[in-house]
Amino acid sequence: MISVAVVLACVINGDTVSGALRQATWLVVAIIVLIIVQAVAVSLPGLSVKPGVLSDTNV
Repeated sequence: MISVAVVLACVINGDTVSGALRQATWLVVAIIVLIIVQAVAVSLPGLSVKPGVLSDTNV
């Protein structure tokens, strides 16, 4: 069913199946990179900025 939808979408958009697969590959790579970045950000200890800690020097 998914393969029929991909082929139908390619026919409607005038794209090739290999082009659609190339775009899907880059989408998967981007999602994996985002997951890795989030995992690293969570594992870093205490690097968040607390509200009200920064002083306003424009006063």
